Amino acid sequence: MFKTYDTLEQATHAQPRVTALLACQDNLMPASWHMPISKSPFRYAVAVREENYTHALLEKHRSFTLNFLPFDHYETINILGKIHGDSEDKLAKSGLKVEGKDSHENVLLSASDFIYECKVCDTYKNGDHTIFIADVTKIYVNDKQSEKPMLFSGRGKYGTVEETFTLSKRSIK
Repeated sequence: MFKTYDTLEQATHAQPRVTALLACQDNLMPASWHMPISKSPFRYAVAVREENYTHALLEKHRSFTLNFLPFDHYETINILGKIHGDSEDKLAKSGLKVEGKDSHENVLLSASDFIYECKVCDTYKNGDHTIFIADVTKIYVNDKQSEKPMLFSGRGKYGTVEETFTLSKRSIK
C-alpha cells in the first residue's frame, strides 16, 4: 500500500542520486540534482537554489567544475551541505586536497574519481531553483578510480552500489 504526499519535504523515500561537489572558484557545494543533457555537444545541467551562495557565484563567473568523489567522502559531503560558503571557507573546512585549478580558476579535487570542467551556456529558472546548463569543456579521469560511487538518498542518507557487472553486447534478432 502506498502513502501519498503533497510535497517532496513530506516524503521520506529513497531517491538515490550520484552526488558531486560543484566547485565555483574555491567555493564547494554538494550537488545531487544534476544530469547530462546532450552528448554532442556534451552538455550538463545542474540545479541550484537561488538562495545559495553558489548561485550568485555561478551567475558571476559562469563556470564550475563537478568533482565526483568516491563513497568514502560521504561525511565531508554531508558537512559541506550544512554550512554556507559566504560565511565559512568550505574548501578549508573540507580538508580535501586541491590538485590544481581549471582554465577558469575553479578547483580540481585530488580525491575525485573524475571531474567535469564546465562553462555555463544557458540558464533556466523554474520554481525555487535555476538550472545552469553548461558545455563540458574538459574531462579529468583519475587513474585510481574507486568502484564505489557516492549515492545520496536525501536527508543525510548516503550509500553506494554493492555489486557491479558488465553485460556484453548482443544483437537482437
